Amino acid sequence: MATKKLGKGNFGSSDKRPSFYKIIWFANTINLRIPPAFKHHILSDESATLKTPLGNWVVKLVQRKGDTYFAEKGWQEFLKHNSLGRAEFVVFKYNGDKSFNVVIYEKNGCKRNYPSASRFTSPFHFFNHVIKNSNIGTPSTMLIPKKFQKKYLPLSKQEITLQDSEGINWLVNVNVTSNNLLCFAGGWKAFVDSHSIKKDDICTFELVEQNTFKVCIFSS
Repeated sequence: MATKKLGKGNFGSSDKRPSFYKIIWFANTINLRIPPAFKHHILSDESATLKTPLGNWVVKLVQRKGDTYFAEKGWQEFLKHNSLGRAEFVVFKYNGDKSFNVVIYEKNGCKRNYPSASRFTSPFHFFNHVIKNSNIGTPSTMLIPKKFQKKYLPLSKQEITLQDSEGINWLVNVNVTSNNLLCFAGGWKAFVDSHSIKKDDICTFELVEQNTFKVCIFSS
């Protein structure tokens, strides 16, 4: 008898959602094998979205010798930005729409408390910005902190990339103001609207590559 595939649709109550757990060791950092008894839920899917309070990550699903894996760059990015790989107990709750809510428990057995923007750390240079009305209106711009731009950015009109938590890139123009400050201008409003950014949200901008910022949004 064929197994009914549950990969599409909504499972309703969270208590009824299919789930599985894994202990994340260093050996899982390249890929993660999905339990064979679970894989029929996502058998024909090519990718899945993993969701934590820090954001969403699109992760490739790879089939190898009858097994299914979270794999490649998307999986490694998920581990990196959620600081995983030291024997954490992780529960993957399937939503039925190619996405998982991921719950992380530390080695002490307690559910992870996520840091606020004020405690955000990164190996990259970054700055935080509290969103103001002028950053979300029509038209809207956002000033880059003077101290940050003097250290890491040229004082010139340029085009930069904002990368969201799903790995989608947004091209934004950077203009020079009359006070010799840099600001996000053309394209910034589209980024704000697409991510439902509102007043008093905190955005963290990590300079992960030359002219590329990865943006993490903390809701107010």
